[in-house]
Amino acid sequence: MRLDAYVRALGLPEGGLSLRFGLLGPVEVRRNGRPVPLGSPKQRALLTALLLEPNRVVSIDRLITAVWDEEPPHSAVANVRTYVNRLRGTLGEGDRLTARPPGYVLTAHAGELDVTEFADALRQGRKALSAGRPEAALRHLSAALARWRGAPAEDVPRSAALGPRLDALAEQRCLALEAQAEARIMLGEHADAVPELRETVAAHPTRERLWGSLMLALYRTGDSAAALSAYGQARAFLAEELGVEPGPELAELHRSILNRDPALCAVPPPPAPGPYHPAPAPKAEPTPVAGSGNLVGRDLELDELVAAIAASPPRPVAVHGPAGVGKSALALHAVRMAAPDFPGGVLHVDLRSLPRPGAYETPARLLSLLGLAGDQIAPDLDDAVLQFRTATTERRVLVLLDNVTDEGQLRSLIGACPDCRFVITSRRVLAALDDVDHLPLAPLTDDTAYELLVRLCGRDRVDPEQVRRVARLCDNLPLALRIAGKRLAVRREWTLAAFADMLACEEHRLDLLTCGDLSVRSALDLDYQALRQCGGTANGSALALFHRLGERGMADCGSTTAAGLLGCDRRTAWAALGRLADLRLMKSIAPDHYRMNDLTRLYAMEIARTAGKHESGNSAAFV
Repeated sequence: MRLDAYVRALGLPEGGLSLRFGLLGPVEVRRNGRPVPLGSPKQRALLTALLLEPNRVVSIDRLITAVWDEEPPHSAVANVRTYVNRLRGTLGEGDRLTARPPGYVLTAHAGELDVTEFADALRQGRKALSAGRPEAALRHLSAALARWRGAPAEDVPRSAALGPRLDALAEQRCLALEAQAEARIMLGEHADAVPELRETVAAHPTRERLWGSLMLALYRTGDSAAALSAYGQARAFLAEELGVEPGPELAELHRSILNRDPALCAVPPPPAPGPYHPAPAPKAEPTPVAGSGNLVGRDLELDELVAAIAASPPRPVAVHGPAGVGKSALALHAVRMAAPDFPGGVLHVDLRSLPRPGAYETPARLLSLLGLAGDQIAPDLDDAVLQFRTATTERRVLVLLDNVTDEGQLRSLIGACPDCRFVITSRRVLAALDDVDHLPLAPLTDDTAYELLVRLCGRDRVDPEQVRRVARLCDNLPLALRIAGKRLAVRREWTLAAFADMLACEEHRLDLLTCGDLSVRSALDLDYQALRQCGGTANGSALALFHRLGERGMADCGSTTAAGLLGCDRRTAWAALGRLADLRLMKSIAPDHYRMNDLTRLYAMEIARTAGKHESGNSAAFV
């Protein structure tokens, strides 16, 4: 076999060399499987700065800041060039490290950088965990953690520029450990998880979620005394090292263990539904709506929504806005306030949780909330709607339909049930529905974002400048602010400035804005998946444009720019921009001027990188 054919068969780059870059431990480069010398600490620091932003230009000024923590020497620029030339010789491929104004770019192909592989596996693991697939989650998370060889870039001096970015990587490792523990507990591997968790909490004793997983695993093995002892150890450590008490979630778990709360026991899977036997709907009381917590900065919208619910004659009211803006929280709060006026009760369906959220699944889920078993619910859409109408006649029922994606999911239902009041949340305006009041929701103002973040992380820690900096990095979105506040509340050894520095690292910001089942990335993924699953020329062009913008890290775009990116006419480009605006992936801020918020831009960059691994790169691959 010829050498070039052999290289292609192995999946290696065309030059015949196989390079592997590693930051998850001592910095390393392997060429054809063998480690190569990387020179002085400052040269390794420069390589680290380049690998933290692979395939992107890193300016000479930023490289200097990364290498010299103190005042750089007068020869800093010349020294950087010397280090670059030496690294080129080390890599053995001249085009891997190239000059590109205003600095240099280091090319790392798919499968060559452990940081990227770790991030991809962690992302897949967390996504599987959120979807209730712990087996797949554990597989991905174990693969992610296997990439680690020690502390990130542990042989490189921690400069003020590199330190926060490496700390962000270490934080991602802790998130993976927490998610791995959660997956194992979901799988019932409590006894096997205990030894690993003991070792993990010893290495990361400030991680309250890890302590919680250890306590739960111990309790489910029948050793409640050990679970209570673990809480005592966590409390003692937090008091001694940080001067704080355990957070509310860990304290609540402790109380539940003391009370031997049955909810702590593993929940068996639901039984399979039996055959269909028609039956009338019972008069069971509906499931109550969970509390939505306190709202900040939404007084006007809340008053408007409550008034719309109480208006006569009744009309459905739809709250719409971009991912993470707080539509569900506002709707839940308003529904809870209005509930006393609805003696028939309140029903809440989150369509995002339905396996196939179509027109039939909505009334079917509502009927199940009214107490019907699966074999009692009519298998036909019209019959199921009639069942629900019969069950709610003259009962004044308030129905909250959360995360609606299109009008077809509820058109048949809301038109056939005059005795129900409907509150709807959706990303886009459901313009095709008749006789609906539409309430738009925008991100918080700077002042209200500041107030929300302060309430969540504690006023005793407030650094006004850094609070506002964190809020800006969260785009003033309530979901992102809520996650940031919860993370700061738990990680009380972090200063606001340190957390802001970690968020400022674009490559890890979306990873940091994840807490348990709350995730900015997951929220944005719903819009992207909706775009992918739709056919038609406009959706295909919109998908291609989203990838093109992500490839270039662009936030602003008009029809002329879009036409150039897509290689199409302006009319097609305008349609693509409009479709992205419909899905709230962009916002129209002026005639023929659209913009992504920063978190969406970072998500688009992630998607483009992922797509680049699997697609050929031509425009047809995206459409």
